[in-house]
Amino acid sequence: MGARRHYKRRAGGWVEDNRHCAHASLRYALVGYPICSLSKVIRMIDLKPILAAVRLAATVARRVRESDIGAADKGAQDPVTIADYASQVILCRAIAHAYPDDAVLGEEKAGVFDTTLSENGQAAVARFVSEALGEPFTLDQCRTWLEHGRDRDSARLWTVDPIDGTKGYIAGRRYAIGLALLIDSLPIAGVIGAPNLTGKAGGLLFYAQRSAAYVEPLEGGKAARVAVSAQIDPRKWRAVENFEKAHGNFDQMHAAYDALQLPRAHVTNFDSMIKYAMIASGDADLFLNFPKNPAWRYLSWDHAPGTAIVQAAGGVVTDLAGNLLDFSTGARLLNNNGLLITNGTRHDDVLKILETLTQS
Repeated sequence: MGARRHYKRRAGGWVEDNRHCAHASLRYALVGYPICSLSKVIRMIDLKPILAAVRLAATVARRVRESDIGAADKGAQDPVTIADYASQVILCRAIAHAYPDDAVLGEEKAGVFDTTLSENGQAAVARFVSEALGEPFTLDQCRTWLEHGRDRDSARLWTVDPIDGTKGYIAGRRYAIGLALLIDSLPIAGVIGAPNLTGKAGGLLFYAQRSAAYVEPLEGGKAARVAVSAQIDPRKWRAVENFEKAHGNFDQMHAAYDALQLPRAHVTNFDSMIKYAMIASGDADLFLNFPKNPAWRYLSWDHAPGTAIVQAAGGVVTDLAGNLLDFSTGARLLNNNGLLITNGTRHDDVLKILETLTQS
């Protein structure tokens, strides 16, 4: 496992503190908004062009679903759709226009675009993008934007997940569009668009930077500040877990719920990184994941947006050993195993219970 990072409060934001914090509960309470080093304080970032791009990508995703165009497979149990590619083109183009020197780590690749989609499918991507942007778009332009910023050497890196929860998207369930800005590998800002959130007409848009998280209607409207719940009793917590059974060891997770005396009736299944947004907004208190395969390592674009938003909202995001997620290892979180996301009130207590369970 990678070394744990500790943080302390300083005027204007959070700064990394290399001194050991003796009290774990205090340590996690101060994780809220990490800044890259003691010598640098991150300034506010203009997220408006990114929020606009997420809204546009969500509109395209809806139109693709309405057109009933099928999906392809990148590999075993790894579907991809026209919406994935069209969304990433729109998002990468927006990043390039707003922050031309930043690096980008997008999930979809031009080479896979060429091998997974038919000629008609590729043409449909260009068509949907052209209609959304109101200007002609060629296939070569789509390929260029899919690869924009990849492998660029920069302290600033955007992760892009154009459609998170693709299986849910295909099935008409919930899905998300997620971006995060990493500076020196720390999640400084995050955006999650939730176009198909049940009971929320038009969907919601969550975003955060510094020590504040917000939500507003995806179709536009007034923003509201969000924060994690203050519920301290795990028996009253609401938990969220993955919808797809292949995405975790549910026997271990249910054993953990039992140890916490958390009723199964308080556990709901959701696709995608929407689970992070629910904890950040106080609609859930716990998201726990034991990988089905212990060797599995998570993808950075699946977790960087939610980590930034939950931390800004006052919650805590670690792996099962209590380490902060380490985004310095590229596409996969090589130094982390499993996930524990909570409202922060009893994070260390849950870690102790998990340790006991894994040793038994």
